[in-house]
Amino acid sequence: MNVTNEVVEGEKTETRFSACLLFSANALARAITAIGDEEFGKFGMCYSHAYLLCEVVGQPGITPSQLSETLYLTPSTITRLVEKLEQKQLVRRESEGKKTLIYPTTEGEALQPAISQAWDKVGERYSKAIGETNVCQLTQQVFKATQALGEGL
Repeated sequence: MNVTNEVVEGEKTETRFSACLLFSANALARAITAIGDEEFGKFGMCYSHAYLLCEVVGQPGITPSQLSETLYLTPSTITRLVEKLEQKQLVRRESEGKKTLIYPTTEGEALQPAISQAWDKVGERYSKAIGETNVCQLTQQVFKATQALGEGL
């Protein structure tokens, strides 16, 4: 592991864990999450809620299991997110036999432009910090790794 103690203004120094994927991936996730939370927090939402709401608006009547597969989240997490969005009156659940279907409300649909703007701002911030090409390459690499690691789970 090559560790440097040189401090560059505005940059964090490397640590003895910098060459560890687990450490670096979690540090990256925290940094990205902070950007997402800041942009979506401007209208009282977190990025997880925004993903879910986009799926519901795009596919009215989607099931929790479909959301779980699409968003790579556990069914219990989907339930918590849906409950939160119901409290905010952005989605509603309907039972159809044994199935639960999730629909956007008028208020939920009306948030789509704000959500789109927030995604754009998040992307701009990533691109400004690490470069648009790097963002695209990193995203592809991380998703491929997620798929590969998820096969054994």
